[in-house]
Amino acid sequence: MHPMLRELLMEPVGWMTIIGLAIMFGTALVVAVYVRRKIREEERGK
Repeated sequence: MHPMLRELLMEPVGWMTIIGLAIMFGTALVVAVYVRRKIREEERGK
């Protein structure tokens, strides 16, 4: 196995990196959806 993959999949630090990336992308996605919904609601209100 490639050393980088081994580090990511076999070591706790790798799992923390994967989880951290998932949290960052998830937060960005939630914020983007929330802002889009608020903009749509504001345009309907006008």
